[in-house]
Amino acid sequence: MLTHQLPVARSLQNEVHPKEWEARVQLAACYRVFAFLGWTEMIYNHITLRLPQEACGSEKQFLINPFGLHYSEVTASNLVKIDLKGKALDGSPYPVNPAGFTVHAALHDNLSEAHCVMHTHTTAGVSVACMKEGLQQTNFYTAQLHNMIAYHDFEGITIHSDEAPRLLSSIGNKQAVILRNQTLQPSAHAMRCNSTRTMAQATMY
Repeated sequence: MLTHQLPVARSLQNEVHPKEWEARVQLAACYRVFAFLGWTEMIYNHITLRLPQEACGSEKQFLINPFGLHYSEVTASNLVKIDLKGKALDGSPYPVNPAGFTVHAALHDNLSEAHCVMHTHTTAGVSVACMKEGLQQTNFYTAQLHNMIAYHDFEGITIHSDEAPRLLSSIGNKQAVILRNQTLQPSAHAMRCNSTRTMAQATMY
C-alpha cells in the first residue's frame, strides 16, 4: 500500500520568466516523448536543460526532473530549477537525485555548447555500453555518428564531483559519450532551447 505521495506542483506559468517557461514546456514534452518511446528506467535517469541568460542572468541554472516521478508524470511546472550544486532555486517541494546533477552540472558548467544533456539506461544502450568495441558503425544509423562518440570508463555511481575532470577529458569535443558498462549520454550543440533539445534527442535516437 502506498503510504507516501509526492506533492502536486502549482502552475509556474505566471511566476517565471517567459523564456524559462518556454524551456520548461519543451523539456517536459521531451520527457513525455522519452516515456512514449520506452527510453525510461522507472524513476531514474535524467534530461537537463540549461536556462538561457534572459531567464537567469549570469548564473548558470538548469532544469531537471523531480526525483520520484516517472517520465510520463513530468510537467512544465514540476521540473526543478537548480544551480550547479544541486540546490533548488524555485521553492520546489521535490527532491533531486544527486546522480543526476553531479554529471550534468559538470557538463553544463564546463561545455558552453552543452545546453541539453540526456542520460538513458535503455536495454539496447546498456548492451552497447558493455561491448568492448563500443558502437559498431555497421549500418546507416550508427554511421551518422561517425567521429561523434566519446567513451568514458565506468567509475561507479556518478555522485562524486571529482570524476568530472576525467569525464570532461574523455568527452573532449564529442557530441555524445558512452559511459562504459552503463549508458548513453548525448549533449546538444546549438544556440536556442528548441534547437538544443531537438538536436540532443535526434542524436540519442
